[in-house]
Amino acid sequence: MQTISAVFAYTFKEHLRHKAWLSAALFGLVLLGGAIIVSALGADERARLLLDLGLASIELIALVSVVFLTVHLILAEIESRAIYLILTHPVRRSDYLLGRFLGTLAAVALGMAAMAALHLILLSLYGWWEPLRYLAALGCMLGKISVMGALSLLLSLALTSEAAAMAFAVFLWMLGHFSAEMRFLADRSGSSFMKTALVAFSHAAPDFAHFNYRDFWHQAAPGGEWLMWAGVYALAYTAACLALSFQLFEQKEF
Repeated sequence: MQTISAVFAYTFKEHLRHKAWLSAALFGLVLLGGAIIVSALGADERARLLLDLGLASIELIALVSVVFLTVHLILAEIESRAIYLILTHPVRRSDYLLGRFLGTLAAVALGMAAMAALHLILLSLYGWWEPLRYLAALGCMLGKISVMGALSLLLSLALTSEAAAMAFAVFLWMLGHFSAEMRFLADRSGSSFMKTALVAFSHAAPDFAHFNYRDFWHQAAPGGEWLMWAGVYALAYTAACLALSFQLFEQKEF
């Protein structure tokens, strides 16, 4: 546990100094500023437009950040051979990988929190103030980011190519928003091969329907059970990807 904490602290501080993280945070603020301008076009719907565009901006920036940072996380150290020096110390590979992942996730979450704080302040100026529902939506976004971070880490270790890992991560992120449609097409498909392929893709890709809290903005909010299952799914998918990442990392020859 002490090793994980030390690696976590090192990774967290490293990302806070990382130009990519700072650029992403700045770009997120710019997008929120753009959301204010666009929301002015909606007259009476300004608060709703600002809410939707702001949350979409935060999610997009967090996604780009976590995919880039997790893919770059280990591969950069392998390329620079810094990993050889680190693993000469009495550090278990699984502890090292877990600490690096958690540190990265915490840095991205901090960036999300900073953008969300500004977003909430702007929303309050437009007369919208439902902090509990906003926090629930933010938590669902964090679940998606956790899943994509673990998946990106797994892809980086499996493919050992930053470009390929990022491309597959974005591809699976897109598929994750169409899981229900893929299952529907599989049921209607007349080809057994196509049906098998669609079912396999729908199960391998993350199912982001579990995190669509924003769909409930203009209707009754889902209960605590819905949020609980979203959390369980995020933890289960993240844990599965990390377990596979640990096995791949153990097999690497350093």
